[in-house]
Amino acid sequence: MELCTQLSYQGSLRPSKGVFFYEQADGTMVPLPIDHDAIVGQKCSYSEAYQPSGSAKNLQPQDLAFGNPVRRESCYVPPTIDTVMCRFSLRVEASSQTPFVCNNQNVAEALRRFSSAYRKVGGYEVLARRYCKNLLLGNWLWRNKRSLGLKIAVNTSRGSSFEIDNALLIDWHEPWPSEYEQALDGLTAELADALSGAQPFWFADVKAHVSASFMQEIFPSELFSDAKDGSNLSREYAKVRSGDGQLWPSLNAEKIGAAIQLIDDWWSDEADKRLRVHEYGGDKEYLIAHRMPASGIDAYSLLKTVDDKTALLESMQSAKEIPADIHYLMAVLVKGGLFQKSRSV
Repeated sequence: MELCTQLSYQGSLRPSKGVFFYEQADGTMVPLPIDHDAIVGQKCSYSEAYQPSGSAKNLQPQDLAFGNPVRRESCYVPPTIDTVMCRFSLRVEASSQTPFVCNNQNVAEALRRFSSAYRKVGGYEVLARRYCKNLLLGNWLWRNKRSLGLKIAVNTSRGSSFEIDNALLIDWHEPWPSEYEQALDGLTAELADALSGAQPFWFADVKAHVSASFMQEIFPSELFSDAKDGSNLSREYAKVRSGDGQLWPSLNAEKIGAAIQLIDDWWSDEADKRLRVHEYGGDKEYLIAHRMPASGIDAYSLLKTVDDKTALLESMQSAKEIPADIHYLMAVLVKGGLFQKSRSV
């Protein structure tokens, strides 16, 4: 299959922003406070003493001892609170079943056949299970997961409730206790139905109960800072404003979505980490791509082989037979994005 000049998919996983708060005895939600700090930091960066070329600047000893005034935001658990909540909602749609935009009928039909064959052999259950693991492990909390205890509760639009009493006691690779495994199985079945189109859409309300140490620091998403925006803060957190005007520290929807999609360990047989689903296997930790075009395992190279992969899927009897590159390619379509080639000059 040749890529066309207009091809895009809508994302199937649509998380909301997540907000941090605590609950009063009557159940009232109270946002965590955000403080504005003015501190005197130290001049300790490389550029304070060295030129870009690597040569030392002509400085006096006292020049590097002067204070460096810094204004920033911080977020800590109030001293009388020992449990913090973070909550978001997740909408799942069957958007990977067909392209959102495609200007070539043959390409659109080939992609629909691919998703149909993947659905019939049970492929969406494999993806759904991985997404649900990240939800129930609380990986979407990022650094905030490091706490004294972590309970995850998920309520769905089907009226189901799934709970993990302490996500810190389970691991992605190890077997889960039977009650946790049952929660994972139930949540997986519902999310897989939504991805495969068994129902038009599905919602989950996801809530983390973080057992915090005394005045533990909380890490909301940080806003991108640009000198042009006039802000004098070196660190500014993302916030959501409620109807009564209160500001709630938040995690960006994109950051939550990135954690849910940390499922790509198919990029190598010796993969030592799961990557966020990305067309070139981008690794933000090491700033490299694990799916370079020359390898033939990037999303665009695999898209060109959709006809062959569909024929292979149609010959299979179960999801256990599906190769890793097919799971990866479908995960890319679930993520959504623009996949067209450049127009000819």
